Amino acid sequence: MDSSATRHHNQPSPRGPLRTAWSLFGPYRRPFAFALGLRLLISFAAAVPVVTLVWVIELIRTDGLTGGRVLAAVLTVIAGVAAQYGFSYVSYRIAWTSTFRAVGRMRERTLEHVQRLPIGTVRDIGSGDVSTTLTSDMDAVSGYVHHGLPQTLGALALPGFILVGLLTVDPPLAAAVAVSVLVATPLYIWTTRSFGTTALERANLLATANGRITEYIQGLAVIRALDRNAQRLERFRAAVEDVRRINNALATRLVPRTFLAMGVVQLGTPLTIAAAGYWYAGGRIDAGTVLVFLVLVLRVYTPLLEVAGGAEQARLADAALRRIDSLHALAPQVTPEHPGEDPGEPSVRCVDVSFGYQEDTPVLREVSFDVPPRTMTAVVGPSGSGKSTLLALLARFYDVDAGSVQVGGVDVRDLTEEQLFGMFTIVFQDPYLFQGTVRDNIAFGRPEATREMVENAARRAQAHAFIQELPHGYETVVGEGGATLSGGERQRISIARAIVKDAPVILLDEATAALDPLNERAVQEAFAELVRNRTVLVVAHRLNTIRHADQILVLDGGRVVERGTHAELLETAGRYAGLWDERQRAARWRVGQGQD
Repeated sequence: MDSSATRHHNQPSPRGPLRTAWSLFGPYRRPFAFALGLRLLISFAAAVPVVTLVWVIELIRTDGLTGGRVLAAVLTVIAGVAAQYGFSYVSYRIAWTSTFRAVGRMRERTLEHVQRLPIGTVRDIGSGDVSTTLTSDMDAVSGYVHHGLPQTLGALALPGFILVGLLTVDPPLAAAVAVSVLVATPLYIWTTRSFGTTALERANLLATANGRITEYIQGLAVIRALDRNAQRLERFRAAVEDVRRINNALATRLVPRTFLAMGVVQLGTPLTIAAAGYWYAGGRIDAGTVLVFLVLVLRVYTPLLEVAGGAEQARLADAALRRIDSLHALAPQVTPEHPGEDPGEPSVRCVDVSFGYQEDTPVLREVSFDVPPRTMTAVVGPSGSGKSTLLALLARFYDVDAGSVQVGGVDVRDLTEEQLFGMFTIVFQDPYLFQGTVRDNIAFGRPEATREMVENAARRAQAHAFIQELPHGYETVVGEGGATLSGGERQRISIARAIVKDAPVILLDEATAALDPLNERAVQEAFAELVRNRTVLVVAHRLNTIRHADQILVLDGGRVVERGTHAELLETAGRYAGLWDERQRAARWRVGQGQD
């Protein structure tokens, strides 16, 4: 099963909004708890005018209202309102700042965790899914925690304070006020639980739609060139249709149930009127008590309607947190916490390596070979034979299913990340440049590199001349992915980056496969500088570029079927000789050849 499916279906159990906030905040728990405490004070201050009104009604009923008491009532109400605004300002400020800091730290922790996952796991999840987790899901949690949760707490606290006050006036009538709340509570819980499952499905479908958008934008040039706009947009439309369907389901399920819970709460008003009228007619309570309850009953129910209305935000936050947790639940690639044995001479060795992207579908089978220090080994073979997979295992983008990969005599699984990537430099077929300056990209693997080191590496990589012609030279911003540069220019900058890093083992993956002859020559000259006095393992389709390799491995069907030098392999007239003949015939092919 792929990682995305595992992530979506093996969800951690919901923890509820309060535990969500508590687990999220970490070192920011104390200020956030203080902000929630202030929300209780806000509700208490909001109850002050209500209590004052009850007091004034009682004074009117007993003919005890005087000018001094009127002034006291006015000042008390003003003080209560002022306290509300004062506590609100401090509470919201603390809640917002602590939430943004906590969510910012959670984003950092999540991205750090993604960096520790096997590359295959990240690819299976998809960039759209990870992006949604880091943006939309985090925003949903943030919005609920800094706004929805305090608002819900305040909406519950005010009716609580008023009900306590009503109990002191007349307990039976206060119980009548509370009946509708008690009946509506299980309805509210049923509604929110039902919404939680659908909200999680909605979040997963939204992530899929975001992934389709990313895929469409990244492949826009290819889509236009092949006139496949309608077909690729259809994939996005299908994802949007899934989101629309789930939103409709949310509306049809949530709205009636929410209205039912809210309606039951509001039935408390006629119930209170009926109970008050009955007991007043029977002489058990007087008119003043009836008036107090009729004035205050709406102050009990109106805030509770806000709680019911906040169910959507609460469950969206819960669904978002479950997705965040599910990402953190993916097992990271295990690496030693502390450096162990340092690798020796920069050799590479594979011992009976087997690996498959899917269970029971091996890509490599019992592959064994040695790359001595400061030699070049080339890996060739037909498409799908496992060449690029082999490089990925050497760099530990994946872990082997069986056997071992060693560098400097040490299993790569026993090396820390610093030790492992200090040994390797990788130059990909399609190099990726980050949005930033040319200088930043060249120094990416060694941030402390000086200006002289960067420019010297660029000269050795045959890149200095074209960099100087850019609008701002080394300070030119290359754009996302290096989109403002040609393929050959991007490749030479990536080689300069590898030269600056200065690792003893070089892995090259089809590095000149897509270049024109002029760029290929420049890149080949750059490679000559890069690989000097280093251990090199290169995957190549252009066999003429690896004729002078110290060793050539021929992969076929995931196995090493031949090994030797170029001359030795041609003499055997085996698989390599066949590939060589095919490439030679392809090199002589011309447009129109074979036509009548």
